[in-house]
Amino acid sequence: MAYHDDLLAHALQLVHADPPSQLTLRRAVSAAYYAVFHYLIAEATSNWSNTPLRAALARAYDHGVMKSASNRILNPKDFPYTGENAAIVSKLRFVAQAFSQLQDDRHFADYNLTKDLDRVEALTQVKSAEKIFNDWPVIRTEQIAQAYLVSLLVKRL
Repeated sequence: MAYHDDLLAHALQLVHADPPSQLTLRRAVSAAYYAVFHYLIAEATSNWSNTPLRAALARAYDHGVMKSASNRILNPKDFPYTGENAAIVSKLRFVAQAFSQLQDDRHFADYNLTKDLDRVEALTQVKSAEKIFNDWPVIRTEQIAQAYLVSLLVKRL
């Protein structure tokens, strides 16, 4: 099992811990974000033909650049995707939106102790990551999905 798969499985295990604690719920949200983060990087670097250097390339990805790229994809003025399959565009936009939201959720879970997380909230966030894992294989070979992967590495595409 790949690292990102392990992280998602761990997030699901944590969010279903009984009884739930702030520690397990917060770690579940964090693990869900990192599962998606590493999944998208693995998908992008799998396009690199020099297999031994994929791990080095993966280290070049930056959380902030990835979030900015994801937020840009959501803007229909910048990316109208005219002529593209609407279902594919919808899935890509979900991936981008959910990645950006999960990053915000992870920051809250890891750093903001002013409000408790409840299980439903954490489960929703983990399920969002799980949906990315289910949706991405459907769109991964599409040109717009591949362009999204490139945009996650470069500051502006």
